[in-house]
Amino acid sequence: MRAFFKSDSSDRSDRWRRRNGRILWRLIVVLPVLVSLYLLGFLSAAMVSSVGHPGESITLLRSTVRHLFQPNESALEPPQAFQSALSEIETHFYGPLPPIDKLTYTAIDGMLMALGDPYTRFMEPDEFRRMQEDTSGSFTGIGALLEDAPGGARVVRPLPNSPAIRAGLKAGDIIIAVDGKSLEKVALDEAVRMIRGPRFTRVTLTIRREGEPHPITITIQRDLVESPTVDVYLDDAENKIYRIWLQNFSEKAPQLLDRALQQVQREGARALILDLRTNPGGLLESAIEVASRFLPADSLVVSIKGRTGILENRRALPNRYRNLKIPMVVLINGSSASASEIVAGALRDHKVALLVGETSYGKGLVQTVIPTSDNTAVAITTAKYLTPNGTDLNAKMVDGKRVGGLKPDIEVKQHEDWRPGEEDISKDLVLQRALQLLREQIQARQPGSQALRARLPAER
Repeated sequence: MRAFFKSDSSDRSDRWRRRNGRILWRLIVVLPVLVSLYLLGFLSAAMVSSVGHPGESITLLRSTVRHLFQPNESALEPPQAFQSALSEIETHFYGPLPPIDKLTYTAIDGMLMALGDPYTRFMEPDEFRRMQEDTSGSFTGIGALLEDAPGGARVVRPLPNSPAIRAGLKAGDIIIAVDGKSLEKVALDEAVRMIRGPRFTRVTLTIRREGEPHPITITIQRDLVESPTVDVYLDDAENKIYRIWLQNFSEKAPQLLDRALQQVQREGARALILDLRTNPGGLLESAIEVASRFLPADSLVVSIKGRTGILENRRALPNRYRNLKIPMVVLINGSSASASEIVAGALRDHKVALLVGETSYGKGLVQTVIPTSDNTAVAITTAKYLTPNGTDLNAKMVDGKRVGGLKPDIEVKQHEDWRPGEEDISKDLVLQRALQLLREQIQARQPGSQALRARLPAER
């Protein structure tokens, strides 16, 4: 302890010497200015006496002197302040220090928290890489859709032709540990990070499965996985009502949607459902492309509003319009966000489709991703989205409750046991209501036969 206080005293002496050195430097530099001001005060006394007190010049001089010589406590230089704090931590902290990059990343996180915006965030190398993978449409992992569950992460469904399905992972399995590390208090994003990894490496999952008395372990070799983007379903074969489930807005989404639309047109669809439930969004450019398939060229898709007003009006692109000429419904729920809300809002405002389901998430803010190094980036909220009719998509806190998002034209509360991608659609109350609505529009008298799934050609 004695050595610590000696060092602290020495530091204070150094700071005192540096401060007085700065004062001396200021005196040398500004002394001619002070003398000039002082003489100017006397010379101008007669001139100012008719409009004010002759002592005003002296008061100005004294104020200038005080400003120049008193320590400027508010003149904080952030890089130097950070470096100084880091140096003090490295010198005096009693325990083992985290790596320097961890300290730096945490400092940046703290700075961004001061903005009070949950979407402005710093992306460390792993997170930045995952974001790039997700938006590109492929990643390295096991290939399973996951959701939060008590004690771990539940498998919504293994993806077709994925390592997960080859290893025997099933829908409903709950992953409770990854390589022996419990997921009891681990967020879903962190669980995904633990499961993903380099291609051809192995990961061991501890699974809790219904009907099994004890947890089981499954070892899976990671591989390149195509992100699930578009699935096509024939939900009413007799009346030819098709559903396109668009699961994200990656770079590949528009091209895969084109193939799906070609399929349903070729097979004589009489009505179409665009399913945007559980779609968290993705790329703005992809959203504009998708909307352009259903809107004539130059139709307003979304307005982008910044601090100074409307920054840009994004419109449907030329030579993309499919002109389906059939009734259409869009399905949304509380997990439909961002780009999903842009497309759903545009199709409703232009009276192309009704919205059926539950209120969307309400993420109507624009994030600009700016790399800060070769492997890190910062996502900064720079603007907000408005639908063509001027609806603000972003939810707000009112009396402690989150209020906002797109409200459906026809609200339907979903069955609590429903899971996205289930083959049995009897529990999908939102879909059933949409089918009923479309049957009325095409004047179909019978409910149609049991739903069939029609895969895209690439999945065969």
